[in-house]
Amino acid sequence: MSFSKEEEKDAMPFDRITGRVRGSVNMIDIERNVEWVEVSGRWSRMSVMGTSLSSEVLAVENQGEKDDRIIIFMIPGNPGNDGFYTDFGRRLIRNLIAREERLGHRRVNFLFYTLSHLNHVLLPPALRCSNTHKVNERFSLGDQLQHKLDFVKEYLPRGNRVYMFGHGAGAYMLLSILPYIKDDFNLRKAVCLFPTIERMNESPNGIRLRKVVSTLRQNDWLARTLSFWVDLMPESLKRRIISMKLTSDQTSPELVDSISELLHMHVFRNIVHLCNDELDKIGTLDETLLFHKNLIYFYYGKNDGWCPIEQGEQMSERLTRGHVVLEKDNVEHSFVFRDAATMAEKVMQFIV
Repeated sequence: MSFSKEEEKDAMPFDRITGRVRGSVNMIDIERNVEWVEVSGRWSRMSVMGTSLSSEVLAVENQGEKDDRIIIFMIPGNPGNDGFYTDFGRRLIRNLIAREERLGHRRVNFLFYTLSHLNHVLLPPALRCSNTHKVNERFSLGDQLQHKLDFVKEYLPRGNRVYMFGHGAGAYMLLSILPYIKDDFNLRKAVCLFPTIERMNESPNGIRLRKVVSTLRQNDWLARTLSFWVDLMPESLKRRIISMKLTSDQTSPELVDSISELLHMHVFRNIVHLCNDELDKIGTLDETLLFHKNLIYFYYGKNDGWCPIEQGEQMSERLTRGHVVLEKDNVEHSFVFRDAATMAEKVMQFIV
């Protein structure tokens, strides 16, 4: 069966021009600002989305009784590109606004913040002259979590309520920095989605990949060689090839761009370097990560190759009822690719 261009366009689940999801509960415009900010001397790409992104709305300081901002901060997994979470964040904000309207609540401003990992997005040429941050530098797990701590303290608004999410290894980063930030915000929940926080090298994916990434780390010339030839490919060609490999519900411009950005040599080397460090350091569960049990929530996937459901069952014995959700559907660990809409519905339970 073939479709005309108009029919094919109408069949698409979202509009590539406006970024709106067709058939969603509302068609509210969600703005998105992307900028490079300096975090402790290192340039980092930050993304923020909301219905209004005026300077007043984005002010870091709490605005007292009139502050109507609810801040949602997402720490990415690995790869750590902020663009991967655009569709998810956009859908989540729309869902939350629709819920507020349905319940007749006072209108509030939802802001969704995401921060890329250091050098998981290629530095723009104009920023490559920094003396403290080189485009070819590789950063460890410790570097990346310190980076998130510095960003939160310097740039994240102290809104009316704050919710923080960590995805995959981003959950490990979130729990690690939690003791240092919980008193600076009206932090309601720290939510770990598909949390890679223990026995990473024993997981099915860890067992399968550890030899590969270890070889690439020990032979950096090989990682450089593998990614060098892709680096030479024109960006337009990269995007075209990526779009061909994605299904119609995966072809958001931000997703295609984010995948394309991973294919740069220095970015690829950082992804490999971080994965190796995670496999080395995320071993037996560090019980100190669970110190603030009243704030911590977990969401485990049924068929997760990085954090098997058995870990979720064990975690549910450590925390009080309601703090651990064991997912019953087949949502993937990398939910941003196929299951962004599903997860945008499921995480609403944590934001109240």
